[in-house]
Amino acid sequence: MPSARNVLVLAGTLAAGIAICRVAGEGELEGSSSQCPPADFETVENFDLESFISKRWWAQQQMEVSYLSKDVNRCVYAEYKTQSGSFWGYDVAVHNHAEGVEEPHKVKDSGSFICAKVVDAKRGKLEVAPCFLPSIFAGPYWVLDYSESEGYALVSGGAPKHSSNDGCKTGSGINNSGLWIFTRAQTRDQALVDKVRGIAKAKGFDVSVLNNIDQTACTEPPSEMSVTV
Repeated sequence: MPSARNVLVLAGTLAAGIAICRVAGEGELEGSSSQCPPADFETVENFDLESFISKRWWAQQQMEVSYLSKDVNRCVYAEYKTQSGSFWGYDVAVHNHAEGVEEPHKVKDSGSFICAKVVDAKRGKLEVAPCFLPSIFAGPYWVLDYSESEGYALVSGGAPKHSSNDGCKTGSGINNSGLWIFTRAQTRDQALVDKVRGIAKAKGFDVSVLNNIDQTACTEPPSEMSVTV
């Protein structure tokens, strides 16, 4: 779930920085014993983007990556709306929010910096980047499994290409990185989280990379984004 922090950290040299990190992430050694990603690795089928972006998603667990440390694993949510007229052809506006774990719970909010481009609508494959960058610098944001009726989504930053002691994982840089368990409800449903962890493990992921998000005692968030602009 890339955030505006990328823009601040890489100000002035962001395009070059993303390109370097992307190449570095793709060049990491994947290990020798397990095939990563698994041969049968697939994303969601018959994905409904309009339904997916219709409401806010609350993160219950997420992988630590370079732009999203465990220090901000509090009150994390993501929301989206379709857009048109983007100079670089982005289809979706992305809004990410997180807060510091320690008081005074400093807010990390992406504002309107982040956009997404639909790559394969039916398989839930998008690419995400700061809106002012060409989509060549965008990183994968894939919906692996999703149920509106049950209120969950499993999302990754692309295929898990790297071996670990207990399965496969994505990289940990800016692009090609990350794993998230989202639910429609902010209040944690442990049984549902455990179910989605099982789905991730069945897809070959090392779920030990997932860290809990504290969704308690959060400040009331602003109204949700409208679906279209």
